[in-house]
Amino acid sequence: MMKLLKKYGLELKYKKCDLFRFLEGQKEVFVEDGFTFKMTNEEEMFKYEVVLNSIFNKNKIEEEYKRFAYETQDAIQYLNYEEKQKMFNSILNDVLKELKLMKHEDQIIMIPHLEPFINERYLKNYMLMTLKQHKLYVKEYPRDIEQPYQLYGLKVLRSAFSSLKGIAEDEKYEYYYYDGLKKIYLFDKETYHMVDCFPIVDKYFQGNINLEDVREVMTYYHQPQQFIEQLHKLNYLSDKIHKKIIKKLK
Repeated sequence: MMKLLKKYGLELKYKKCDLFRFLEGQKEVFVEDGFTFKMTNEEEMFKYEVVLNSIFNKNKIEEEYKRFAYETQDAIQYLNYEEKQKMFNSILNDVLKELKLMKHEDQIIMIPHLEPFINERYLKNYMLMTLKQHKLYVKEYPRDIEQPYQLYGLKVLRSAFSSLKGIAEDEKYEYYYYDGLKKIYLFDKETYHMVDCFPIVDKYFQGNINLEDVREVMTYYHQPQQFIEQLHKLNYLSDKIHKKIIKKLK
């Protein structure tokens, strides 16, 4: 079934999608934070997206502290450590409402390419991160697009950090949908790598994809004929392509 959808489905080039072009335009952000930047496939595109949103959050918190320190430099020199931290946290709380986040073991994670305890300090005691040894630790922390998955697993793809939408899972894989390419992606639960992908529309499709419909279709994933029938019923596959695929499946 998957091979047939690849053969007859709509194959959009990932290098032409909005997400790829956006990430390409942010190359300097990656490099400045210590990441190498080279996207060679769709899996890397989605993993770079998570890292970019993570960097954006980190940079925003750092910028807010610099602004806070500059604008209040005369006043805070008379405050003790706890008072300064409390004052900054009150400002940071409003900023955090605008940023992406996810939960990991009851902890809020806003910088998924860094460890949980560093996330906690950024959110609750950022002043510690201004100390030389802590700044050096973060600077020298491994910069790898696989790091968020080693730290937090595939939940980063089910979070606001990713454009992928979780639609199903089984014992081996988690399944995601990306509307920009009209495709379903399979990620291995153990390795966190993408193992395959396939389109769910053909070149005759016009309109919008409903995510709940895709989730419903996925309930038939292990029943190829029913899966194709559902795609046809939703007009994701035209009569012509539907007949070709069903004929091959029989």
